Amino acid sequence: MAQASKKKDLPMPLLGRPTKGALSSFSQKIVNTIRSLRNAHPGWGAITIYTELIEVYNYSVEEVPQVASINRYLKEQGYIKIYESSGDQPKSNNCDKKAKKPHDLWEMDAKGTVKVGGVGYQAIINIKDIKSKVHCMIFPIKVKNAKTQPSTRHYYWTLRLAFLEWGLPKRIQVDKDSVFYDNQSKSPFPKLLHLWLVGLGVELCFIDQPPPYKNATVERSHQTAMNQIIVGQHYQCWKQLFQYCHTRRQMMNEKLPNRSLQKKAALQAFPKAKHSARFYSIEKEEESIDQKAIFKYLAKYIWYRKVSNVKTISLGGIIYYLSKAKPKTQLEIKFCNRAKKLVFRNDNEQIIAKIPIKGLSIQQIMGSNKPLKSMLYKINNRRDFSL
Repeated sequence: MAQASKKKDLPMPLLGRPTKGALSSFSQKIVNTIRSLRNAHPGWGAITIYTELIEVYNYSVEEVPQVASINRYLKEQGYIKIYESSGDQPKSNNCDKKAKKPHDLWEMDAKGTVKVGGVGYQAIINIKDIKSKVHCMIFPIKVKNAKTQPSTRHYYWTLRLAFLEWGLPKRIQVDKDSVFYDNQSKSPFPKLLHLWLVGLGVELCFIDQPPPYKNATVERSHQTAMNQIIVGQHYQCWKQLFQYCHTRRQMMNEKLPNRSLQKKAALQAFPKAKHSARFYSIEKEEESIDQKAIFKYLAKYIWYRKVSNVKTISLGGIIYYLSKAKPKTQLEIKFCNRAKKLVFRNDNEQIIAKIPIKGLSIQQIMGSNKPLKSMLYKINNRRDFSL
């Protein structure tokens, strides 16, 4: 009787296969590699790790776990937070419909400043093509502190680097940041960066609604860049960070599947996105700028400015003295393309001055009087940030 009682106390055996967790059927070497990759790159997800195992570690497709299995393993190990599912988000109207081909429309934006291990505060400027989802540029800008933003010269060079690699796009969409747009004036004068793009034959478009209604593509790319390049990483110098930005961008464009492209990488889905066929050259930039196109563009504008107590107005950061103007009155200003002069009219529509427009030499429009080729060399070769 005693023996029978002991048998009743024994635990019942579990039915089915023993529960060992995700990846239990794969070699410990592959599991350790997956764990090491995730530990070294906390921002990488299952798709990136799967691609890395095949492209970098040379495993065959048959040898590695599927993306879903890697994802389950990361969840089991606590690497991924489990979020409650939500309903479909409203689709943003970010000019996708108007971009019929790759490089018809780029979105450009700077992510808020972040502190990067080893190299301090960085502001990352991202450019992404709307149609192909190609990451055209991820350019880290070294700044002083968390509140510092990239300046105009940084955007010039971000765009130059993108143009060299992909060619000139038709249009670039940006927000109304003061770098691109005179947001302090009710009748803004175009910034030099804007006129530079006009001279190169690229239209600059300003969003009329904040993200995610506009510029949603590049806004999402900020998080991608953070996970691929910044999270959990430490760099010895700015050059190493800059080069790694290029390496990861190449991997994302050529190998990493994109959900919006039927799980193909951008250049796999759009091979023709490798170049816009509108060529750009650092050596020939000065002669490529069409100053006539800039003047023709300015001729479409009308500006209004209030005259100061000392009979001056400011237009595009340039001060003009108007001897016949009355202080505290408002003037209407137009640009005469034929004479290359600004025409100032008072409230009675009388012309009170015609003054040659200032500050629009080719060198000023280019934003630099230094040789561009030598600056490009510094960007590509100096250990520290050269801008």
